[in-house]
Amino acid sequence: MLTHFSFFFIGLAYNSGIFVIFAKRSTPNSQSPTPNPAPMATSKYLLTHASDHQWGIITKTVGLQDIKPGSKYPQGEHPEDYLFFNEEGRTLRETQILYIIKGSGWFVSAHQPRTELHAGDSVILYPHEWHNYAPDPMTGWSEAWIGFTGRFAGMLVDKFFPDRSHPIHHVGVSQTLCAAYEKAYEVAEDQMPAYQQQLAGYIGLILSTIYARSQQLPFIDNPDTVSINFAIKRMRQSLHGNLSMEDIAAEAGMSYSKFRKQFKSHTGFPPAQYFLRLKMERAKDYLLSTSVSCKEIAYRLGFDSASYFNKMFRLYQGLTPMDYRNAGG
Repeated sequence: MLTHFSFFFIGLAYNSGIFVIFAKRSTPNSQSPTPNPAPMATSKYLLTHASDHQWGIITKTVGLQDIKPGSKYPQGEHPEDYLFFNEEGRTLRETQILYIIKGSGWFVSAHQPRTELHAGDSVILYPHEWHNYAPDPMTGWSEAWIGFTGRFAGMLVDKFFPDRSHPIHHVGVSQTLCAAYEKAYEVAEDQMPAYQQQLAGYIGLILSTIYARSQQLPFIDNPDTVSINFAIKRMRQSLHGNLSMEDIAAEAGMSYSKFRKQFKSHTGFPPAQYFLRLKMERAKDYLLSTSVSCKEIAYRLGFDSASYFNKMFRLYQGLTPMDYRNAGG
């Protein structure tokens, strides 16, 4: 787990057709005998080309920081755009994702009442929205953050995290997220060619992981999830035959009404429709990777007739099986 952190800020400016990134690196002063030394800062200017913006995601800041109990917060020196006074809060011009790795504290924003934060919480800091946060002086915390702008990044946030009254996501302490923040920091520190494009990948990973885990957590350690996973496995093993959904529910140890409800909650589809979709996907594989006739495919996938298979495939895909094969998918 993370123990000692540095942080790395990247600010963006435009000068004579070139985007100039101002970078400030801070690391704990290991020579100081004080228990909570002030970070020692160094500064330098870095360059990036306007073409980086064509990627749709531009990283502005990325960092990791360990705040000991009783320490002053925030610590270190910040570029002007990131000045943060805990008594006043701040407003950013970009989106940031704050992740609490250990410890606890609080967060408040224009749309979110003051709320406790704990290890495993991720917070979306929306652009142009006042916010404030700090660790609990009794516990401190370890935090990671990444800030970004860009058309594609804005589209992802607007699509999957549109509710500013729900900026806190309880995703749990994730090794995937911890590693993504650490690697993003290393990339920002090394400044190799195309580092902005590389950082864009880590932002995508962080956003998708937060979204996925927030959707998946209700199912983790839920005994019904074991039953649903069993049912899905049985379906995948039985694509070349027919299955009764009532029989699968019984095998999974659930009533059919409960099974149908839980299955749709888990997958987004009723069980019979999910099973049919699995068959259609296998049919597409047969059509594109073999020369097997449509009649034979219908037989292999357990359809009563080729005509019924053709009808279901057209409803699912919008094309007849032969048209799909001739079009190459």
